[in-house]
Amino acid sequence: MKLLFAALALAHPLADGPVTTVADRAVMTGLDGADLDACGGVGRINAFGLRDDEGRPLRAAPDPSATKAGEVAGGALVWLCEGDGDWQGIVYPADDLQELGDCRVSSPLPAPEPYAGPCRSGWVEARHIQLIAG
Repeated sequence: MKLLFAALALAHPLADGPVTTVADRAVMTGLDGADLDACGGVGRINAFGLRDDEGRPLRAAPDPSATKAGEVAGGALVWLCEGDGDWQGIVYPADDLQELGDCRVSSPLPAPEPYAGPCRSGWVEARHIQLIAG
């Protein structure tokens, strides 16, 4: 009987391999220099294929296995701050009471810095964003 359990454990491992953890990574602002806006563009989250109650996954780092930090509604306007491969670091209003202008990224910064609010920030796959301006 012990041999049967050992064979089953080898045939069907509990995990699909080693568990890797992706560290959270803040979206950086001010990367375009001290003469340009802290976030250089505005985009719209593509709603194609989404239900009305669904959004695009927001990740805590530019990686599909990173912690899901929420969802961004289809059609939402977002600031485009930092790109990393297939990922876009975004800043966007936290609720219906905020507007894009409330996010404090439309003016230059003296040096790059991680976004600290008052709006939300995170990472979305760039293919889900349509460039509006920038």
